[in-house]
Amino acid sequence: MFTKISAEEFYNNHAAKYDYIVKTPNAQVQYLNEAVKIFQQRNYHQGSVLDIGCGTGLLSELLQGDFEYTGIDISVNMLGYATQRGYKTIHKPIEKALVEIDSHSYDFVFCLGSLYFVEDAQTAIEHIYRIARKTILISLTEATDEYIKNHVIPVYDHSKMVIKNAMEDYFILGWTPPNTGIPIRTRMIYIEQKN
Repeated sequence: MFTKISAEEFYNNHAAKYDYIVKTPNAQVQYLNEAVKIFQQRNYHQGSVLDIGCGTGLLSELLQGDFEYTGIDISVNMLGYATQRGYKTIHKPIEKALVEIDSHSYDFVFCLGSLYFVEDAQTAIEHIYRIARKTILISLTEATDEYIKNHVIPVYDHSKMVIKNAMEDYFILGWTPPNTGIPIRTRMIYIEQKN
């Protein structure tokens, strides 16, 4: 048995090599590309983006258009890279940060690959609905019992939770952790807000 570490410690330690790991062919990080494809099909080219669990701000390299980015992340080292990409940043756990954000304050809310670190994902998603003006893109990692048990940081499986008003909701092979080489399914969810 090994000791789990905090997500903050893990991502602070991996910040310098995070982009390299995500971009390596072995990782096959498809959920990012899939989210960008869904978003670009809607022809959005400008607006404010809240990137929840933004990491290094890689999303800003993938979206085409004139967007203002704000990122939430628990890792100050990751946020340092996001700042270099033009992000305004919020250094807090997702659960604490979302509570403090005003309603209808961002056009687009992305939450990709980060809700499996949040124990109460249902409350986080309720805040996401409250915050987004136009659209929401969420990916939910299908974390098996073995994956949860063997992951170095605490994670949760929310892949089967009910999501209301989804226009698109389907599974893809989302990514492959380099340490296991076992492909992980990811649920992609796209929501348009009704104003």
